[in-house]
Amino acid sequence: MTQPDATTQAWEMWFTPFPKTVYIARRQVSRVLNGWGVPDDAVDTAVLITSELVTNAIRHCDTRHLVHVQVTDDGTQLLLEVSDPSHRRPRPTVAPSHAESGRGLMLVRVVAADFGARDRDPVGKTVWATIARQPATV
Repeated sequence: MTQPDATTQAWEMWFTPFPKTVYIARRQVSRVLNGWGVPDDAVDTAVLITSELVTNAIRHCDTRHLVHVQVTDDGTQLLLEVSDPSHRRPRPTVAPSHAESGRGLMLVRVVAADFGARDRDPVGKTVWATIARQPATV
């Protein structure tokens, strides 16, 4: 992601770590990105990634801490960041075909341009993903 400048837009919000948070975060990210004029395909991808990352964050967060979601748009790509107080880094796994969960991070890895995690000071971690604002031309 390039350095912030006059064209960079950013949004952030703190969420309680309960299952309804996933729905609320998805709606908020969609609303913000649509307001910024982000193309529908990029909005859909960002909402999907938000859903997966927030779901993982609330699974590893106790109810005494909040989950932080931030979206930055530099005009070229979107950076989605989800932070929680757990130091446990996400590990994509291959879920058995009969499993009802366990595919989220693999999905993020497929649809994101880039994906990773970093420690968050003073506590926890931030899991992030980037996506192209415009679809790649073939």
